[in-house]
Amino acid sequence: MDGEAVPGVAMTDVDRHVQGCRACASWQDLAARINRLTVLSPAGEERDLTEAVLPLLDEDLTAQAAFSEPEPARFSLPYALIRIGLVLAAFAQAAVSVVELLGRDDPMMMAGHMDHETSAFNFALGVVLAVVAVDPKRAKAQLPLLGSVVTVLVLVSTFDLGAHAVGWSRLLTHIPLAIGLILVALLGTNPGPGTTGTATARKTWRFPMRTAKRLGVLGTIVVGGLLAVTGSATAHVTAQPTTAAQGSYSKIAFRVPDEEDNAATTKLEVTFPTDHPIASVETKAVPGWTVQVDKAKPAKPVKSDDGDVAEVVSKITWTGGKVTPDTFEEFEVSLGPLPTDTDSLVFKAVQTYDNGDVVRWIDTTAGAEHPAPTVKLTPKAATTAAVTPAAAATSSTSDTTLPLVFGIAGIIIGLAAGALAMVALRRGRATE
Repeated sequence: MDGEAVPGVAMTDVDRHVQGCRACASWQDLAARINRLTVLSPAGEERDLTEAVLPLLDEDLTAQAAFSEPEPARFSLPYALIRIGLVLAAFAQAAVSVVELLGRDDPMMMAGHMDHETSAFNFALGVVLAVVAVDPKRAKAQLPLLGSVVTVLVLVSTFDLGAHAVGWSRLLTHIPLAIGLILVALLGTNPGPGTTGTATARKTWRFPMRTAKRLGVLGTIVVGGLLAVTGSATAHVTAQPTTAAQGSYSKIAFRVPDEEDNAATTKLEVTFPTDHPIASVETKAVPGWTVQVDKAKPAKPVKSDDGDVAEVVSKITWTGGKVTPDTFEEFEVSLGPLPTDTDSLVFKAVQTYDNGDVVRWIDTTAGAEHPAPTVKLTPKAATTAAVTPAAAATSSTSDTTLPLVFGIAGIIIGLAAGALAMVALRRGRATE
């Protein structure tokens, strides 16, 4: 009736209704009269409200300014613990790089320039953790780098550990980086508005419980998979390193993992190749083990710096000790000069358990279930001088006390950072 269209109702229907309804017709006449009076009535005198409005506006602005001023920063224990944990993880990661730079004759380390590159990268990761600890606003930007490195480390460590190509002592050096990633993720995924490290950020920082739960689930899956692969993988007796230069003197470690759940390895026999006899073989004492070296006359003359060798080592037997389940032992020998007329040396091994089981690692076919330990021989560079037995022995007994101290310190610091992360997690859950 007021002229406004109504969905589903035509104006002709409205007019027809008004013509037949006295009440609606009277209302429409009254509405038209009021509208005419409103339009034609003279305007009254306007009031100036400036003086009344300005004081109210000043009071409103003053109240808004007071409300927007930052409150004094409140201390957040989880926030502080996470940043302290990052500092410890950074120092531990830097310690790993120092160990790699100072370590010598460590079969877990890569020699030469590649070792230095790895050390530099590990040190850089420690710097990244330290920078995030000082300036948490950078946490989110570092997550792709740290996440990709840790992911690759988890994958390769799973396969290497399952194949017994690396020991737990080496894997422990990755603890600081893994803990650092967790702490950076907790800072970089904070649901609060502030992660800049300023007073306001500390006041508004909240513990990211959702991220913590996801990291916990992911960590459980990774550790469970790692243990599953480790337990189910075939544990081979191998020779480390797997390559050596022809004509050189080298240190070979026969790595013996225990692959049974309820039996310990008590004996290892390693037979040396008779078709390529080695003139000089020296064994390294293994605590708790007794070594027996059998010698035989070579099928063909073997020459050395001191003349022809009448006897060469044919077999070495270690007994008296124990390699318990889920552990491994390394039996080192220094030998040389390595032959120059072959590209590999095969050392057939026999592993005996205290329950009477005997495993013969003597198969030389590819993909065999019990492959024999093999060392590939590569041509020696013409400019490389041969290493004397004395030099090899000196190298194998070089002082490793300092790297060991750094390694232990790095592990302790990494575990301390992990403990701080757990305390921060529990504290943040209590304050949610």
